[in-house]
Amino acid sequence: MATRHNTSTVQSIIDSLQLIARQRGRGDDGPLLLLRQLDGRPGERITHLAIDGDLAQAWQAFTGEPFRPHQALALSALKRGEPLALRAANPTVSMTGFLLLYATLTSDPAATGLVLAPDHEVAQDIRATLENINAHLPAKARLAPMLIEPHARLMRGARIFIATPDVLHNRLLRFHDRAWSMFWRGLRCVLLPDLHTYHGVAGAHLADLLLRLQRVAAFHTDQTPDLLAMLVDIDDPQPALTALLGYPWRVIAADDVPSDAVTLALWRGAVDHLREAAEVAVAIQRQGYHVHVCCQPLETFALAPMIGDTADITIGAHAAPAHVLVTVGYPASTSQLHRLLRSHYQAVVVVLGDLPHEQMLARHSASLLNEPATIWPELPANAYVTAQHILCAASELALTQAEVDAWGVSDIVKRLVDQEQLIDLPDPEVAWKPTSNVDDPYTEFSMLSSSGGSILAKNEQGRALGWIDPTCFERWTFPNAAVPPGIGGLRVTNRSEEEGSITLRLEGNGRRTYPLRRAEVTVRDERETRALNTSRIGWGRVVVDEEMYGYREMTSTSAPSEVALNPMLQARWIAPACWFDLHNEIQPLGQFVGWSLAAALPLRVLAAFGDAVPCYSHQKRRLYIVDAQPGGSGLAAWLYAHAEDVLPLAYDIALACRTDPLLEPLSRVDMDWLLPFLGRRAEQATPAPPVRQPQPVEPADVPARAPARERPQFVEGPPPARHEERNPEHVKERSPEHAEGPRILLTPAPQEPPVAPQLSKSEPAVLRQSPPQPPEPAKSIRSSSAAREQPNEERPSSRRQPPNQRDKRIRAARGATRTAAARHDPESEPSAHVAKVAEPEQPPPAAPAVPPPEPASAERLPDASSLIQRLQRQRQQRAAQHDTPPAPPARTAMTPVHVEPRFAAGDKIFCLPYGDGVVRQSRIEDGRELLNVHFEEHGDLTIDPAVSLVRKIEETAQSDDDLL
Repeated sequence: MATRHNTSTVQSIIDSLQLIARQRGRGDDGPLLLLRQLDGRPGERITHLAIDGDLAQAWQAFTGEPFRPHQALALSALKRGEPLALRAANPTVSMTGFLLLYATLTSDPAATGLVLAPDHEVAQDIRATLENINAHLPAKARLAPMLIEPHARLMRGARIFIATPDVLHNRLLRFHDRAWSMFWRGLRCVLLPDLHTYHGVAGAHLADLLLRLQRVAAFHTDQTPDLLAMLVDIDDPQPALTALLGYPWRVIAADDVPSDAVTLALWRGAVDHLREAAEVAVAIQRQGYHVHVCCQPLETFALAPMIGDTADITIGAHAAPAHVLVTVGYPASTSQLHRLLRSHYQAVVVVLGDLPHEQMLARHSASLLNEPATIWPELPANAYVTAQHILCAASELALTQAEVDAWGVSDIVKRLVDQEQLIDLPDPEVAWKPTSNVDDPYTEFSMLSSSGGSILAKNEQGRALGWIDPTCFERWTFPNAAVPPGIGGLRVTNRSEEEGSITLRLEGNGRRTYPLRRAEVTVRDERETRALNTSRIGWGRVVVDEEMYGYREMTSTSAPSEVALNPMLQARWIAPACWFDLHNEIQPLGQFVGWSLAAALPLRVLAAFGDAVPCYSHQKRRLYIVDAQPGGSGLAAWLYAHAEDVLPLAYDIALACRTDPLLEPLSRVDMDWLLPFLGRRAEQATPAPPVRQPQPVEPADVPARAPARERPQFVEGPPPARHEERNPEHVKERSPEHAEGPRILLTPAPQEPPVAPQLSKSEPAVLRQSPPQPPEPAKSIRSSSAAREQPNEERPSSRRQPPNQRDKRIRAARGATRTAAARHDPESEPSAHVAKVAEPEQPPPAAPAVPPPEPASAERLPDASSLIQRLQRQRQQRAAQHDTPPAPPARTAMTPVHVEPRFAAGDKIFCLPYGDGVVRQSRIEDGRELLNVHFEEHGDLTIDPAVSLVRKIEETAQSDDDLL
């Protein structure tokens, strides 16, 4: 399917997408947000490559392509024994990897190679590709591949072995001196496709796996194999690559391969984005195109029945050959999106979901292609991961004192000896082996987890659907939770900690859930602090005690509600955290704060939503962003060093979520605490909502830079005051389809008694109940907190290295370059971009004089009455500019109450969080205007404009002061 296509076929795809958008449009609010055509690239070529002549001729005949400059550079680096990484947006760089593997192995008949695939699905694709290559090469140039599957024995004559990290850990390394000794004696090259998938705790596991691999290979052959990796075009991968081995890699840009023209479509449809993606795929297939739907592994189970057995539609977690690619949700990273756009598809359709950062991208679709390349954070030094691999390494070969010193793990080995997990052998030379008290160290291993195995997700018939990490299990898969997290489509019907599994059921009502939590954070080790605008941030290691007492949920047909969990769920873990000292105290609903910042991370670094957890401390007025994985994943340290780049993006996300009823409380709270850090004054205007219309098709090789998103600017001066507290959301009774098992609806009591919205007769009041007392924490076999509290909390400060006779300089380099996890030099205060804010004009002489409020400062914030007076004065100024009588002054204890109504019966308004409505009546009570408003979804409600955000639809965009 990956064939060249001309201009007519590309235009045909564009016409088809526009036709489908018109057919699925809902008035002026169409689903097609962006339609952009990207031109192809010609590429570069060379005439000769220094490899075997027969292989060179056969390879050119097979691919139909000339050799490329990056191939010559890569071949020379491999001959010098340098670890090599090919960085490219074009996925055809994988063919270069196979070419170099063939060139390395054909010169030695006894040599073998290892291809380490990230998962079994990719491993199967690699085997099919190698078999296809062999079919087009002469017999003497063929290399027999073998995919190492469970219980598979060594295949005689195999030259290329394909394995996953689990197979490398549990079979090749574990039984290196028995069943797989012949493989190790011939190992000359290790190929690492999609190296960028190993970020966070998976990267920590890979670093230790490569260490063990080089150690065992040196034992069998007295030399270590060559390393060749491929990765997407990310920003400066050298720090992360250096952390893998302890010394730098040779990184070669490999985007000199030609690419085809492609069309990018950004789609934002109905509430249930899974069904939207399925219907879009079926509609495109009916136009005569082969479609591949790319989604998360769990979403495959939900999409399959929606699509059915439709011909020419495939579903999978990875990209596959097709005419059109439909991705469910935003791809894993910006760099991954660029790779999909260079994967020889005629069109790539991104169907956005309801994750916070996806809602922001829907508002700023024009800037999607201008986002910077993704960053690969430096891989963490996770002590939990290291301790497990040390026990495995000692099981494979006795661990010597020289190795411990070179690897820099003396303190971890000492703890393991004290815990009687390692014992010194009775030999003249110090050497450790695991004791008989240690359980099998190879069990409970997962690349997704720093300690313990993964959690199995299955359907109600017992069929395995995929694996999730224990941190997701603890926080997002509570009973009746909607998964995938923040998206939905599946409901958790059973949760077993003893078996380490969850049972899922399909649901198609657009249901989403977010956990409500209580958290206590104790700083164990404060590493660094620095100033940020008028506040301070820091990072270090913390201990988090988390209690989940309920969750917030909503469907496409019901308003948000809060549901209690009985029993409550508890978790405790130790990990690095980045914290922000807030100026003013906030009252978030159930720790429903900070997710905007956590959601901003996947737009800048290799991470997933949920890899960082926000925790707020009322006593310290401090917000912690904690690595979700015990021991750390590197995100907190990166955020501390790059907070200035991420905070404006987090504000964009919070602003975009204010129209989402489920996330509106989160949006309001996050905007409150983000404003002081950004130095933004409340007088700056709020960006108007974007018009969701299809963008014109603009062919371009490199798309013209779209206007930058309107973001808060850094200004000098005291922090602004926080927004006034608003009423809790109106909660409707849950529909019968959600009533499964004993459930308690709860609404936390507000700090101050607000004016409650009036319920309509069609909406019975919901019985509220306080959450029950927490029970004793239950033990978990697979993800228990006890397993997460091992004393191996800190990895030493020097990177490890296996002893071998191949390269003496490697040993010295590794011992010298291993540093503590994600250490950063303190940064000086960022230079503030001073934005001049125009002072408000003085009111006309006829207007009553109102004394100006005292200026705010970091120590003393303006009180509520001063804010109200300022708002009244600004409204008078706007009224004077339009030749209308000024509004009366704010009510005080010494002035009579006289309020002019702002709204009249029949006015069409927009109100948060209820949406569009029509004013039926406006009345004045106790010096305040109250509105009786009819909403199509909620019925008739009583709204106080002084508490809820209310504006006329025909009015122009308001300033931020109107949001207070």
